[in-house]
Amino acid sequence: MDLSDFFGNHDIQWMDDAVCANHTEPDIFFPPRDKELYKKIADEAKTFCNVCPVRADCLWYAVASDAVHGIWGGLSHRERNALVRKWARDYKKTMTLKEYIFQVNTKGKLNGGTSKV
Repeated sequence: MDLSDFFGNHDIQWMDDAVCANHTEPDIFFPPRDKELYKKIADEAKTFCNVCPVRADCLWYAVASDAVHGIWGGLSHRERNALVRKWARDYKKTMTLKEYIFQVNTKGKLNGGTSKV
């Protein structure tokens, strides 16, 4: 099985540089839906994402492919949807979604700005 079978036509070269690529417990990036366990596990995964050199690429991949499961680029599916809604509401006329994604920092704010997701 080729990775393109799973990831489609998306550019996935960035994955080689991802902090999670060699993580010993990759399941933390796909926390269970159990409310009691989810937050603790998701927060742990996000600590790796927040220092990852390809966080924006990962986030863009998840948004562009509409990944519904997992922590990608430091955000859950719900958080990614909120980010896209914020872009549509506040920034769609001034930048593309991809430009917006690559300018959002780990706190959900535009670099150099105060806008929060």
